[in-house]
Amino acid sequence: MASDKRLFSPESLDQLLSGWLIHSHKARDRHDLASRTYARGQYALGIPALVVSTIVGTSLFSALASKEVPGLWVGLLSIAAAVLTAVQTFMDFGGRSDKHRIAAVKYKASIRAIEYLLMRLSKSDTVTDEELLDLRTQLDNLEESAPVVMPKIYDAVEKRYQDVKYVRDAIDLYRSGPSKI
Repeated sequence: MASDKRLFSPESLDQLLSGWLIHSHKARDRHDLASRTYARGQYALGIPALVVSTIVGTSLFSALASKEVPGLWVGLLSIAAAVLTAVQTFMDFGGRSDKHRIAAVKYKASIRAIEYLLMRLSKSDTVTDEELLDLRTQLDNLEESAPVVMPKIYDAVEKRYQDVKYVRDAIDLYRSGPSKI
């Protein structure tokens, strides 16, 4: 299957910064969506684990107080509680959510930096090579340290941006407000 990846060949500093701006918007959106997804997963798994553990604990306490032997259902619920808790710990939805949220915040900072440089360029101001190198290093480091985004989330954000041909379109998309992905 042929790849639909497009190569970006900027012909000016304005185009280079515009490309970086689009990339930063997409990355911020990916990590923001990933953070929200993992936060929902934390509740979706954590609440049932809490409820089942509470039922088991209450049932065992009640059975011990009345000197009855707990039934099979208490044993099964106990196993379910242990499994849910183990899966919740293994998946670490809270930690994963935090890592993606931090990456999204850092990409937002890069968006502001790029917007500032683009604004200066639009006023015929100059951008130094040092400023450009600092921004590129910031983006490179962020890309290296950011957690991997699930393919489903990556594809949803790519689909949202697939018709964005240039930064003006991205800005219009951004100004139109958040959409449900």
